[in-house]
Amino acid sequence: MARGFVVDLNRCTGCQACVVACWMENRERQSLNWRKVHAYNAFRHPRLPVFHLSLACHHCERPACLAQCPAKAYAKDPATGAVIIDPDRCMGCRYCTWACPHDAPKFSDSRRTIEKCTFCLERLKDGLEPACVARCPVEALSIEAERSDVTIPMPGFPETDLKPGIRFVPLRRQEPPELTAPVPVSAVTRFLYQVLDVPDRKITLRGEWTLVIFTTVLSILVAWFAAAGMSGSSVNPWVFLASGVGAMALSAWHLGQPLRAWRALLNLRSSRLSREIALVMAFLGLAAIQLFCLPTSRMLALAATVMGFACLFSVDRIYWVAFRTGPWNLHSAHVFLNGLYLLGWLSSLWWLAGIAGVFKLLLYLHRKRSFMGYGLKPRWALSAIRLLLGFVAPALLEPLGPSLAACSVVAGDLLDRCEFYAELDIITPPQHMRLGMKERLNRDAEVT
Repeated sequence: MARGFVVDLNRCTGCQACVVACWMENRERQSLNWRKVHAYNAFRHPRLPVFHLSLACHHCERPACLAQCPAKAYAKDPATGAVIIDPDRCMGCRYCTWACPHDAPKFSDSRRTIEKCTFCLERLKDGLEPACVARCPVEALSIEAERSDVTIPMPGFPETDLKPGIRFVPLRRQEPPELTAPVPVSAVTRFLYQVLDVPDRKITLRGEWTLVIFTTVLSILVAWFAAAGMSGSSVNPWVFLASGVGAMALSAWHLGQPLRAWRALLNLRSSRLSREIALVMAFLGLAAIQLFCLPTSRMLALAATVMGFACLFSVDRIYWVAFRTGPWNLHSAHVFLNGLYLLGWLSSLWWLAGIAGVFKLLLYLHRKRSFMGYGLKPRWALSAIRLLLGFVAPALLEPLGPSLAACSVVAGDLLDRCEFYAELDIITPPQHMRLGMKERLNRDAEVT
């Protein structure tokens, strides 16, 4: 029967004994800490309670890591409910670290694969408790033989439908900590806000630049192929195929284990990443057959075009786990919109370019306005260049030729795509705690 952790917030002192115990038990296969203790209100703000969360992998009933792993490197033990990763199957794509809202899978820079808590599966099979539970000096950690389906909202632990195997014993006292001297609340709040604004990013533009190029090249190839089919013009098959293969090779370089890239097709049933790779390969394959073997087949060209825009849509679907924006979680740099916008300029379909361009422009302005509402500083110079290249210059360059206008469109979209990757982020438990503290302090400020 599946088991689950129990964390008693009234007992945990944040001593880190569970972290040390986990390391001592798994040090031969552990290159970084699988378990972490997160402090809520570590700076003792006088209007917030203080407690600690000891978190690792919660071995969910519906694990997002297992469902979204394209390489099928994860497995679930039916007897204990433990979710285990096989490092020999992992290709190091890191998508599971995006999909998991609890920050359980960890990418090892030294081993170039994912590693995570194993629930001390060997100990469980021997009738022993996990090392973290067995060595907690205050008995704040325990396991229960049957998981509870009831979870309470908790800062640092976002609500999901994954059914995590963990239960919290809530605080008996919600009052702020007692202080030995009076503290000016306004001064402490200002200091805390400065601390809470420090980013703790899991995704960076520097780390994802290969994907920026891959997705941009893919949108260009789809728009180029579609525009050629609509106008009856020719596409150089060797340039097209070399660009597609080169872009895919560059995306594989992003992997921790590039030689295992073939495993990306093993989980078409549930992994968005597997579906994306399959659709990209299908588009390039159909397009290559049409260009090299059946250049006069309009039906094959149409099928390749539809497959191309389907693969662009699948690319955008991947990032929905790592980006939350309105309206409808759309972004002006989504490659599906980029492909439509570029197609409008390449094929002189002004109505398509106009509709897609206005939609992209509204999304871009809405995003900047939202960031200002969050207290983030907009990059006015960068935004001005992006608007100039993507929306103004194409109209000025079009009389000189659609190719020049298209180049300007691509430059603007590339800049927007860089912003997109710079804005991507995963809400980790520490970030969720910060957001919870900010929300509570703001709510208290409104009341007072």
